[in-house]
Amino acid sequence: MRVQPTLPPRYLRTPDAANFVGLSIRTFEKHRSCGTGPLYRQLGGRIVYAVEDLCAWADLNVRLSTGDGGGIPMPSDPRAYIIRLQAKARKAQRSAGR
Repeated sequence: MRVQPTLPPRYLRTPDAANFVGLSIRTFEKHRSCGTGPLYRQLGGRIVYAVEDLCAWADLNVRLSTGDGGGIPMPSDPRAYIIRLQAKARKAQRSAGR
């Protein structure tokens, strides 16, 4: 009998997503309500996060030093800007994996 490898979950609920990126659940929820968190989906009454979106969001927050000053300047529509940056990061990840 052949054993099938188990795939990691594609979507994580809020507690697991917060743990995945190393934040408290409350801090993670605040990021969502302020629009500064990762992309999420609402499936029925549940909020879920794609693992690739969590990684892309974490990559947006890379700094070289404590004096880096926050890195990414936020435009008037930060949500649209974050969506574009996350899409760009996913595209780069796919290109690097080829």
